[in-house]
Amino acid sequence: MITYSPAFRRAALASFAIAFVAVAWGGVVRATGSGMGCADDWPLCQGQLLPLATAGSVIEWIHRVLALASGIAVLWTASLALRHHRGRALKLALAAVPLFLLQALLGAITVWLELPHEWVTLHFANAQLFLGVLTALLVETRLARPARTDRAGAWTWLVAGAAGATYLLQLSGAYVRASGATAACTGWPACDGGLLFPATGAPAIHMLHRYLAVAVGILIVYAAIAAWRRRREIPGAGAAAAWTLGLFVLQVIVGAANPLTGFNVIPLAAHPGVASALWCATVALAIIAWRPPVGARETLRDVVSLTKPAIMSLLLLTAVGGAFLAAQGVPPVLPLAATVIGGALASGGASSLNHYFDRDIDERMRRTRRRPLAARRIPNALAIAVGVVFNLAAFGVLAMWANLLAAALALSGTVFYIVVYTLWLKRTTTHNIVIGGAAGAIPPLVGWAAVAGSLDLAAWLLFAIVFFWTPAHFWALAILIKDDYERAGVPMLPVVRGDEATTWGILWYSLSLIPLSMLVFIIGAAGPIYLASALALGVIFVAFAVRLVRGAEPRRRALARGLYLYSLLYLALLFTAIVVDSAIPT
Repeated sequence: MITYSPAFRRAALASFAIAFVAVAWGGVVRATGSGMGCADDWPLCQGQLLPLATAGSVIEWIHRVLALASGIAVLWTASLALRHHRGRALKLALAAVPLFLLQALLGAITVWLELPHEWVTLHFANAQLFLGVLTALLVETRLARPARTDRAGAWTWLVAGAAGATYLLQLSGAYVRASGATAACTGWPACDGGLLFPATGAPAIHMLHRYLAVAVGILIVYAAIAAWRRRREIPGAGAAAAWTLGLFVLQVIVGAANPLTGFNVIPLAAHPGVASALWCATVALAIIAWRPPVGARETLRDVVSLTKPAIMSLLLLTAVGGAFLAAQGVPPVLPLAATVIGGALASGGASSLNHYFDRDIDERMRRTRRRPLAARRIPNALAIAVGVVFNLAAFGVLAMWANLLAAALALSGTVFYIVVYTLWLKRTTTHNIVIGGAAGAIPPLVGWAAVAGSLDLAAWLLFAIVFFWTPAHFWALAILIKDDYERAGVPMLPVVRGDEATTWGILWYSLSLIPLSMLVFIIGAAGPIYLASALALGVIFVAFAVRLVRGAEPRRRALARGLYLYSLLYLALLFTAIVVDSAIPT
């Protein structure tokens, strides 16, 4: 068992506890109608740090303070993990950070847009994911995990399925609230007048949630019993099973109390809080009980790695930035969801195909020889299938939920990345990443097109920013792994022309980013928040590049590593600034 420091274990506990209280208090905000207690002001409350002494403003202000405290705790936990731990704990701690930042952004958007149901539901859904990750971290730091065995059995899938079904039940409840169907049935267990199957309208939505609760409840009971029977062989399984079963019974009682008390504010506020506790319990139970057969976990990990999740997340951020800039505010939910889902599928599918076509190069490079296809851990056909299916799904999602232009752009990005860059440019010319970078610059166009249905100058400026950022970013990496590229016969610039020419190329491309990013403001597409961020980020980028040009040979790799890491941060922060600048009301 991995040993975690007492400070880290306390930080993980504090992160979970504060986050849970913040999410549960969100139920109080909803039940009391205090969501607009601070008007449409965020992060302040009615223009003040401390709100006016009205019940609604105080309740909303407490929710924000708890959320801020949760973020501080999560950042502290992540910093401890970075300094002292590796493995699962580090991954979970780091995963909680972007989920918190997304939660803060979703919270701000719901306030700025005055609580539209779609964004309130997204805010709730992300809060549950955030809690799920912190629950997993808490279990990881508190309990010994049993060794994997070949005796996994169907019951482990039952427990995992119960957790997934509980999350869907949560979303169902959020939809009931969002659709105004909470008080549609004042009787229990049947609807008004003894109706068991209302045909249409809010009563049908309400009763559908109850029937879903029955189905999920059966799954939870079976999962809890299965885990309880194995409490002697799996540490923590008995306690987790008892908590899961107990919280489900409590949730049924609180759910029944809502209509039976005329939707009194106390059970109304308690219902989402108990639901969150039940979700955390099922997550904990699934993590404690989950023992896949030897090899199953590795296969799943390999399939996920085919999609290059780290690259995907950065590309999705640029696509979301394009969507926000096109909307000049918060974009509609459906095209934004299509951008994220379709963009993720297109990026993951393209990466999977890249794994297949680059497997010969990957075998010769130390950095990539452990990739799934290069190491021959999974069949080539699986990578091809993932690539093709994901891209077809991406096209369908974007075509149906956004428009044909966005779908065509996403598909063209994959074709360009595979045919032009992977199969041709990468193997033949030092200009490979310069021209091939166009593939990575397409996501902002996809996001823009999904919202606007067309492309204009601002969209192409976002394309240009990513296009000119790519050589500076990638050449810094190429300096670090020049020996790998030379061994694999890939004509990257440092291999063919040397480090000095490469450092000057990085400087020129980093310099070009400043005027390009300024143009977005000059044409009136973005505001002062973006301008200040773009200027500061660009100057720092150039400073890193100047240090690299002037650096002595012994320090070149260290300086290149610093520039490479900053280049990732640059693009992420620049497009975050676009989102924030667009979303804040003017």
